[in-house]
Amino acid sequence: MEKLRKRFTLHEMVLAGAFLLIFLIGACSNENFLSIRNILSLFQQMSEMGIMAMGLTIVIITGGMDLSAGTTMGLCAVTSGLCLTKGLGVVPSLIISLGVAVLCGAMNAVLVAIIRIPPMIATLGTQMFFLGAALVLSKGNSISGIPESFYFLGQAKIFGMPLQMLLLFGLAIFLMIMLRNTVTGQHIYALGNNMKAALFSGIRTTHVLFYSYIMCSVMCCIAGNIQVSRVATARADMGSAFLMTCISAVVLGGTSINGGNGGIVGTVVGIMIFAMIGNIMNLVGISSFWQQLATGSILVLVVVFNRMIEMQKYKVKSRKV
Repeated sequence: MEKLRKRFTLHEMVLAGAFLLIFLIGACSNENFLSIRNILSLFQQMSEMGIMAMGLTIVIITGGMDLSAGTTMGLCAVTSGLCLTKGLGVVPSLIISLGVAVLCGAMNAVLVAIIRIPPMIATLGTQMFFLGAALVLSKGNSISGIPESFYFLGQAKIFGMPLQMLLLFGLAIFLMIMLRNTVTGQHIYALGNNMKAALFSGIRTTHVLFYSYIMCSVMCCIAGNIQVSRVATARADMGSAFLMTCISAVVLGGTSINGGNGGIVGTVVGIMIFAMIGNIMNLVGISSFWQQLATGSILVLVVVFNRMIEMQKYKVKSRKV
């Protein structure tokens, strides 16, 4: 037990325990839970939320927040949907959609890094702006008639595994390496620990914030295009329902809401926990309203738990002093 405490934090051990507990509950509650079909379907459905949550993880580690992530996903989905239905090819449509994502991220970064508006307020404003832009472009309607050539992103399988699941884990590995083994990743953590200290140490904080918010928007764009491909429809509100679950998964995964701590692995595990809870409830026939209640309850409990850990650490430090 002592070796485990030295190698893993208390939060990581609790997270692993929660994952195993929910997995066992699922296995015992319904015989279909462990079927290959259900497991692949689970990963297929959680991929969009997982990719968005990983983007949010980067921003939250800097000590920021992006409440516009859901509407960024919707705007990028509408953009690619319109381009595809107007006759543009798959590649040009994806490039234009990614361009819109970069502009969304840059707008957030300008407000946060240059004008110095608090991230919650800045991204709350851009949340409504991006949603309005998506509604104007789509005229408030769903965009159907997506060409079949675009279906590969959300419906294709490689060696029997959904392509979006492979994209999820591929992006997770890329972001893990970026955060752990690159200068940019170290700077992202430095900003979250102490913005002023990072600035005085020579870190280009504005550049790091631009990178973080743009990366978050690009991840939302990828998630949006996967969903458009999967359901063959684009809507302005596509990502709006994902936002709170994604933030909850990031916090559940161990990323501090104050910044400076966290990682991609915890976020992926957090998303898997929420996905399993939803899947178990669907298998046993529990209403989706209870799923929302469960998500909110878990978020509150995790925040309280993290706060208790921080207070305990503070007491230990005070005793040493």
